[in-house]
Amino acid sequence: MNIFKTWIMALAIIIPFSAMAASTTSVDTVTGQVNYVDTLTSSFIQQNPVTERVCQIQDVPIYAQAGEQSDELGSMIIGGLIGSAVGNGLTSKDGAGTAGAVAGALLGRNAAKQQNNANQRIVGYRQENVCENITTVRQDRVETITGYRLTVTVDGKRITVDSNTPYNSGDTIILTRKTTYSLR
Repeated sequence: MNIFKTWIMALAIIIPFSAMAASTTSVDTVTGQVNYVDTLTSSFIQQNPVTERVCQIQDVPIYAQAGEQSDELGSMIIGGLIGSAVGNGLTSKDGAGTAGAVAGALLGRNAAKQQNNANQRIVGYRQENVCENITTVRQDRVETITGYRLTVTVDGKRITVDSNTPYNSGDTIILTRKTTYSLR
């Protein structure tokens, strides 16, 4: 039994060493000549905002007052008095009259403005150059170079290799060749 164990251990040591000795890789440099270069590209769509100023001649109305014009200041005063009275009459809290006066003044002014606008009428038109900025999105196709595929003659054979460096047809380049020898 002891001999059997020794025999198995010897085989376990010999087999890996014989497998390692059975293959060899050699590395050397060779020169080749570039026959053809194909540029490798990648493309994508890029969206770019473009703002253009567009101008055109437009007819703009000319307004004139047709009738009596309301007094905005007077309307604000009357609205403020009414708002103050309503605010104080609805609640006894401090500041209710003031809040009512402010709200009433704003409402009175707004009512006077609306009445003044209603009293205006168009008496003519004038031509005016009206411009506006319009933003649109332009889609541009963008191509980027990702590398180069070279067809090279080396040792009488044509091979294809990829490169990040651009070469021209006819250039002589240096290649690294790895050769592995092993037993069957």
